[in-house]
Amino acid sequence: MENISAKYLSLKEGIFYFNRRVPKDLRSHYSYSLRTRSRAVALVRASGASVKLDVYWYHLRS
Repeated sequence: MENISAKYLSLKEGIFYFNRRVPKDLRSHYSYSLRTRSRAVALVRASGASVKLDVYWYHLRS
């Protein structure tokens, strides 16, 4: 499994959120709750979300 940096995580009122910069040509608001207070769980969920976004963006650009 890919090791994801915590740079994609933000903490708001004790809940972790996944935030990732969106390329200009695909820009829209991509921020959603990971629905956890656990940093370890948040890292795993953010990793999965990051991979899904990469695949989705790849197909949009193809």
